Amino acid sequence: MERIEYRDVINKADWTRGPWDNEPDKIQWQDEATGLPCLIVRGPSGSLCGYVGVAPGHPWHGQDYDSCDVDVHGGLTFAHGCAEISREKWEKWRERQYARRDEAKKYPIGDAARDLKEWAKELEDYDAWVVRATSRYICHIASPGEPDPVWWLGFDCAHSGDLSPSYSGRYSFGDHEIYRPISYVERECQSSRGRSPL
Repeated sequence: MERIEYRDVINKADWTRGPWDNEPDKIQWQDEATGLPCLIVRGPSGSLCGYVGVAPGHPWHGQDYDSCDVDVHGGLTFAHGCAEISREKWEKWRERQYARRDEAKKYPIGDAARDLKEWAKELEDYDAWVVRATSRYICHIASPGEPDPVWWLGFDCAHSGDLSPSYSGRYSFGDHEIYRPISYVERECQSSRGRSPL
């Protein structure tokens, strides 16, 4: 699988400055030790999330994350197949976004208002949505001969004690928060410290 980095996908203008300013918002690569596909995707809070994909036939394929004995940051918090990117999915997504307009008016600095503003172009342009969804969703671009779709098992770095960049300027959670950068999340996804990745 080709390593692909997606940059400047998320508008970080309202965030305090930090290492996230120069990081990609999504990365896909293949773990050299296992051959498993890996992803890092920046979540809504600005924190990074790590994912490893397992193909059909793997004992954890199709399993809930609570069924998998994996030692990663904060424990597993995600198990699902590849996000579907299709015209039908886009139309359903548009319906849900349009239904959030009242919420956005009521809470102009809330999640609904932010999402509607951030994804405004994609609400009207399917091709633009495909590009943006590919750069934000939990999915990958498999090389010929590689399994696709896979079952993604993932973790997030938005736990107590983790710094979430989109909140850091608006809320104070104390001085004990630590931002988990790309290098940290990549190590958690890959073979390290004598343990296998997912």
